[in-house]
Amino acid sequence: MSGAVQAGYAPPTGPDQPAPGRRWLRWLVAATVLWAVLLAVLAWLSVRDDPPTVREQRSLTQSGPVVDRAVGELLAAAGDGGAARLLPGDLRPGCRITPMEDGVSLTRAVEVVLPGDDARGLLQRVADRLPASWRAEVETTGDGPVLRADAGEFVTVQAAPPARTG
Repeated sequence: MSGAVQAGYAPPTGPDQPAPGRRWLRWLVAATVLWAVLLAVLAWLSVRDDPPTVREQRSLTQSGPVVDRAVGELLAAAGDGGAARLLPGDLRPGCRITPMEDGVSLTRAVEVVLPGDDARGLLQRVADRLPASWRAEVETTGDGPVLRADAGEFVTVQAAPPARTG
């Protein structure tokens, strides 16, 4: 015999036997559906229960008073032994709130002139008078002493003596 099939003879591949190589496809489809359902449930739970990942999603109207309060605390810590001057506010675009939304950065500056030549000592006295929750500290950098503090709610305080020329 040459291996040819006789006419009228059907090979044994009926509906009761799956086609070879199709079993892995069923498992792949089942695993994909299970994974999609799991992701949907986790996303729903996250949206329902988790707080936002970026706390500081507020408008300038909402954040302005926080910055003003920090400026007031800084002026109170500087004391009445000097002269203070508020400088104009500065809005700079480019702050990334989320990948979908741009924000702005608000900077308010205060110029305080205090008597004395010991810049580090003056900054240290101001740092000591700031609220303890701000964790104010004075560091010495290549440009001189710098006071840095965290006023909370994404408000940073920095103070430094003016750059000397000549």
